[in-house]
Amino acid sequence: MKSESTNVKNYNTGEQFVFGKSYRLVRHLLFWLFVYSDELLSFVGVTEPLVLYWWEVIVDFFFYASIVYFNLYFLLPRYFLKGKVFLYILFTVLSVVAIQVFEYFFYGEIFGDTFSITYQLAAFVTNTAIILMAVALKLTSYLYQQNNKIRNLSETNLQTELAYLKTQVNPHFLFNTLNNIYVMSKKKDDSLPETILQLSDMLRYQLYECDEDSVPLSKEIEYINNYINIEKLRRSDIEIQLNTNRPIATKFIKPLILLPFVENAFKYSKTDGIEKSIIHISIEVLDNDFSFTCINDIGTYRSNEIGGIGLTNATRRLELAYPDNHTLSHYEKDGQYHVELKITNI
Repeated sequence: MKSESTNVKNYNTGEQFVFGKSYRLVRHLLFWLFVYSDELLSFVGVTEPLVLYWWEVIVDFFFYASIVYFNLYFLLPRYFLKGKVFLYILFTVLSVVAIQVFEYFFYGEIFGDTFSITYQLAAFVTNTAIILMAVALKLTSYLYQQNNKIRNLSETNLQTELAYLKTQVNPHFLFNTLNNIYVMSKKKDDSLPETILQLSDMLRYQLYECDEDSVPLSKEIEYINNYINIEKLRRSDIEIQLNTNRPIATKFIKPLILLPFVENAFKYSKTDGIEKSIIHISIEVLDNDFSFTCINDIGTYRSNEIGGIGLTNATRRLELAYPDNHTLSHYEKDGQYHVELKITNI
């Protein structure tokens, strides 16, 4: 879990002022200026003058501050935040009564004031109101910081899961491609060295370029092209159409997010040996909207058999990487399997 100081760094300017540690002294000063606004305005002649001396205001401040900060930094965390609400209320009332008794004897020694129940009740209400106002502000800050910690922890967990899912792509793809190379080696295919070189380029892309959060869409298309070329060497019974529009050079996408759908198309394409199976892949960008379509002929496979770890992985990665700006649909229609992905604000 990130520390509170780390969470503060995530605040914007307004949040930093309201909740950040660096402005704590300013917030406390503003709070007390508000509490003593009536006295301050009277001293500068804005409102009717009060029968008070400066030293009385200072003494009152120490009385108020003692019960407020005792409540905020001792009673609140020790009792209220631990669910001991009754004890919190009891000790809050006792602390207010105790400070008023002390205040009564302090002023009684100086001014000879007599005890007044009306005055003490009014003072109790005032003191309690100030405490409640301070506690409300403190709880607001506390709850916001806790929510910020939970949000950061949730984001960290999502990023961890996303990274884990991305690492799953590598062995899954490698397993499929090595199977392809094995078949080619058994046939003593002359294209085997070129295939190994293309596999090397793809692994280099995965190792050194896919560490970024997003990669150029052009790189991702090049990677898919390499994969298709490897599959073409193994599968002569499939006709592949890959269509892309321009411009795509300035667009970025999450790495390896599209490959599982292409893998799935090859895996479940029709292989009856009579006529070629068709795989049609379309990648389009219109302004900031991205569209990916993959359609493949299917043979004797049932629609509920189509999928596997790759498709499940890709679906989950899309949910994490583009939670609010993507739609994904996949379905069987007229002997073909359709995958349609749309991402807005890419």
